[in-house]
Amino acid sequence: MAPISRLFDFIVIGGGSGGMACARRAASYGAKVAVIEGSGRLGGTCVNVGCVPKKVMFNGASIVEAIEDAKHYGITVDKHSFDWGFLKHARDEYVKRLNGIYERNLNKENVEYIDGTASFVSSTEIKVNDDVFKASHILIATGGHPVIPKIEGSEHGIDSDR
Repeated sequence: MAPISRLFDFIVIGGGSGGMACARRAASYGAKVAVIEGSGRLGGTCVNVGCVPKKVMFNGASIVEAIEDAKHYGITVDKHSFDWGFLKHARDEYVKRLNGIYERNLNKENVEYIDGTASFVSSTEIKVNDDVFKASHILIATGGHPVIPKIEGSEHGIDSDR
């Protein structure tokens, strides 16, 4: 087994909203904290592929719809166009900005961000790549995956993972 690389009071596995909040709170009380995230993007499903990007796309569609409906309110919009590539790029840049805010918040709270996939070596030791980290408290905050029910019509449903 590799020697212990660093000691922490608290290690959080998962850089989504729950893990981030817990890590920052512990650090605010003086704990030496690390967050391990394997996706390379902090913020979890909501920020990266769920709520946030969905709302950007929904808002773009709503604006186009409002322009189309404007004529019913005596408003003339002579010309408009929609650039899908521009909207997608703006959405992706917004998500990247949020990822950066999450990382800066960790830095402000002196929480160490470890990029990689965690695996348990023991109840107090976590391995990431070739490093082993030790903490007396470890939180698993990796989120979950949707379960599509086996019912009629479920093939028409969507989730954030696909």
